[in-house]
This record gives sequence, C-alpha cells and structure tokens, in this order.
Amino acid sequence: MPKHRLSAGEKQLLAIALLWGLARASRRPLPVAIDTPLGRLDAAHRQNLVERYFPQASHQVILLSTDTEIRQEEATALRQQGAIAREYLLHYDPATQQTTVESSYFW
Repeated sequence: MPKHRLSAGEKQLLAIALLWGLARASRRPLPVAIDTPLGRLDAAHRQNLVERYFPQASHQVILLSTDTEIRQEEATALRQQGAIAREYLLHYDPATQQTTVESSYFW
C-alpha cells in the first residue's frame, strides 16, 4: 500500500514498528525519543503501545506528550509496570520567555 494512502495514525504505527524492528535487529540498546506518541491513535492502539511497546522499547525511552495525549490512565498503567523512572513537567512563561522544569507529571 502506498504511504500516502495511510492515515496519520497508521503512519505513526508504521514508524514505531520500523524503529522497534531496527532496534531489535541491531541488538544494541538504542535510546528512543517519541514526540506526541499517542496523539493520532485510537483507543486499542493506544493501549497496545502503553502495555507492550513503551515498557520494552529500550533501556531509555523519552516520551514528549501533552496531558490529553498520555492521560491519567495511561500514566498510571506505565507507573504500575515500572516503565517510568522520571517525569518532568515543563512550564513555559511567555512573559519572561523562559521554561521552568518541575519534577512531576500533570497529575
């Protein structure tokens, strides 16, 4: 199937599958960073990534998300699996044009 016929969510799943396949084929611990990891996915695919991919993707996985993307239920599931070592919340102040970092997540 031509790539242009895939939905945004299908393209995202294809990219994640390629990353996972390359990491497994290399047999090396490669860090993974994903921006908007669940934004374009339906509930079933979100759950599969939270339960299966994120906890096992690598020794270091960085997810850059919003509060509506990784909701409280997904964050709780990842915590229960021991898949989260650290959480950071970035607050941007447009008046000072500075970002402050808080050691927490949205909830």
